[in-house]
Amino acid sequence: MTLSTIEFKLPVPAMQGFFGERLATYATQVTPKSIIPLLGHDPRSKNWPRLPSEIREIYEFLQRKTAKSRRDSIVGYMEERFGPDALTIGAFPAISIGFLEPLDFDPIADLNGVGILKVDLAPSTVRVMLDGLGRVTGALDLVDEGRDDILQNVVIPVTIFAPKPGQRPLLYKEMGQLFHDMNFKVQPVSRNHAVALDTSDLYITFANRLAQIPVITDNGGVAERAASLGKKSTELVVQTVLVRFVRGALEGRSFQESNLASVESPNLTRDGFNNALASVDSFLTTFAQSMAEKYRDRDSLHLTSPGWQALGIFYHDLKYRLGLDDFRISIFAEKAGKLDWSRYNPAWIPLLGQPEIDKVTGEEIANADGLKRVSIAGAGRSNVQNITDYIRANTGVDELLAGLRVEDRDEQTA
Repeated sequence: MTLSTIEFKLPVPAMQGFFGERLATYATQVTPKSIIPLLGHDPRSKNWPRLPSEIREIYEFLQRKTAKSRRDSIVGYMEERFGPDALTIGAFPAISIGFLEPLDFDPIADLNGVGILKVDLAPSTVRVMLDGLGRVTGALDLVDEGRDDILQNVVIPVTIFAPKPGQRPLLYKEMGQLFHDMNFKVQPVSRNHAVALDTSDLYITFANRLAQIPVITDNGGVAERAASLGKKSTELVVQTVLVRFVRGALEGRSFQESNLASVESPNLTRDGFNNALASVDSFLTTFAQSMAEKYRDRDSLHLTSPGWQALGIFYHDLKYRLGLDDFRISIFAEKAGKLDWSRYNPAWIPLLGQPEIDKVTGEEIANADGLKRVSIAGAGRSNVQNITDYIRANTGVDELLAGLRVEDRDEQTA
């Protein structure tokens, strides 16, 4: 009697595809806890020194070590999107795993490429992560932490790349080419488009939720993907400007100015997200009610980029620097709404620019009262500061800020 050998092959439902003459693909999905059994090893960079030499060399040649910031970002994304009380929907693109050797696939009749993939789990079968190491690192860290409250809502799509049956094994350099194609042959999108699409950033998520409050939706809403509002625009604000407002309102001037700025102890956290949203909603709503019909005037300075940013800093003054409650914040929001935000306010010249010149007559533009219309000299840092100073001075907030300790006043002159 001949003894049969034991084969370590896992049957996996999959859909077969292909690229060119040599590559077959198999699309399936796995839970985070199944990733290590599927790979036969832990692919996280912290474990590379413990891998067999041939596997370790592949990772060190193909992959980049996952930075802590990247890992924390992925974990935060999963907590925010897949955990209880998720702020918004979320998903991951498929991770990619490469097998050096061809795999057996049994198609199911009449199902057009659907079948059973027999994944060889033997230690001698070389398979490595080609793409998605950061996503996998975050997911496996949550497995280690026992975060079943999140992981129970996660199934990760997987694309397996392997030689077509009958083709020779892949070379390590070919694996490297696939990694290069997946990670570097991409076309970056514009910042405006990226902000419109990105909801993994907590401040962008906040701005997106803020865009749904009545004081914004009922007055034109938000223009996504646009760099600025055109003359025929009906929206209230551009999305990127609203994000600037949010960053300034929640974390202050320096964080507003730089997309690369970080905060050691941020005011916006996932746990406090809804409370912060309600507070900013109350501020904007009170400000709009105080302005009444003038709030809708798209020619008014409060709806310009520096105006929005200055309002964000003003809220930050009230909430985080002065520590006022929402009732007292509403008092100052009402005062700010009663200021003259029109372009004919004499205070704007030369604070924000010079009188606007009529292109036809060459004369300075003025209204019926003889007040000249300001031509704003850009949306730069100085104009944001000048409008902020104007709001502070004319609402009495500057006197309150002057009473802070010197070390708490740094941002006032930042």
